Amino acid sequence: MSFRVKLPVLLGIISFLFFFIHFLLAEFTFTHWQNPKGENTLNFNLVGVYSSFVFSLLIGFLTYYFLGFLYQYILHLIAHIQDNELPKDIRNLNQESEEYKIYKSVRFTLLQGDESLGEEQFENKFDWKTNQAVSVNKQIPDIHIPKTPGFEVSVFPSVMRYAGADYIRIVRAKDGIFGILAGHIEPGILESSEKVFIHGIVSSFGDGVFSTEELLEKLKNALHQFTFLKLKISAFGIQNKEDKMSFLHYMDMPIFQFSDHGIQVIEGSGDDHWYPNHKHPLSIADGIEVGDYLVWASDRTLTQFGLTSFEIMEEFVDYLLDLKPSSSRQMLLAIAKKMSALGAERNLTNPMEKLSILVVRRNK
Repeated sequence: MSFRVKLPVLLGIISFLFFFIHFLLAEFTFTHWQNPKGENTLNFNLVGVYSSFVFSLLIGFLTYYFLGFLYQYILHLIAHIQDNELPKDIRNLNQESEEYKIYKSVRFTLLQGDESLGEEQFENKFDWKTNQAVSVNKQIPDIHIPKTPGFEVSVFPSVMRYAGADYIRIVRAKDGIFGILAGHIEPGILESSEKVFIHGIVSSFGDGVFSTEELLEKLKNALHQFTFLKLKISAFGIQNKEDKMSFLHYMDMPIFQFSDHGIQVIEGSGDDHWYPNHKHPLSIADGIEVGDYLVWASDRTLTQFGLTSFEIMEEFVDYLLDLKPSSSRQMLLAIAKKMSALGAERNLTNPMEKLSILVVRRNK
């Protein structure tokens, strides 16, 4: 017998038993509480009211308990269905592991979005996709910058709620600092999903467990397990006792190094995005001295302002050398102020909306 049939049958039996007991109680009262003259010694109307009230309370309590049981049963059933829909290799993972929880959360978010928010509820398909991308993006926690001896880090934006922001993460390494900036030029469900997966990969590295070289190799090997097309990524590691930076840089926008001598451009491999089937050797940049700033900006900067990386560097050379910021936060605020001014010149309503900026200052 199906659960759909068992439920009404069970409720019918319970109701019948209650009312049958109520009937027997009334009969017993009428039969045994009469004097020889046939006059009732009790007010039978009150007996009926009181007994009805008591049985109503019992029915209400049992119904409340039963609905709670039903709710928990439905939750268990939903969780069982979701687990069965996961791929076999994911089901075999420890259900308390972060990888399992992230995969299940993303899959459920997409499934829930498909069922509850159809495209017809939005003005166009782009709005619907943006809404879904934001829902997936909310699986990523806000950016937390750990205290890293010898380095000072500032980022924009500091929250991951907006689907158009690149993924940014800073991790302590055994011998220095490890960081990553990743995303696409245009936001969407695919980009948000890939950022969630990258967050899971980086979160598995631990805090201060591996060296910068090991973290970069682990990230590279993990990314090669997925077919990430058009992925924009820049990952780097700077050691405490060396003036060198190891990095993987696959963006059009180069890394800018600001020092007392001016601005230098640190180029990557020449590829503008990550190719899943290509080899990705680590690049090395030296001369990262104490007091130098390293600045990463997403490729959305180029499309937002319609400039080349060389033109953007020209805009900032004299401006930043005159300001001489003394902290990564001051550098970030100065860059944001200049970007806002460039946006005003181009009549952009919110020029910082699609930008992601990472600033690292070496203190020792």
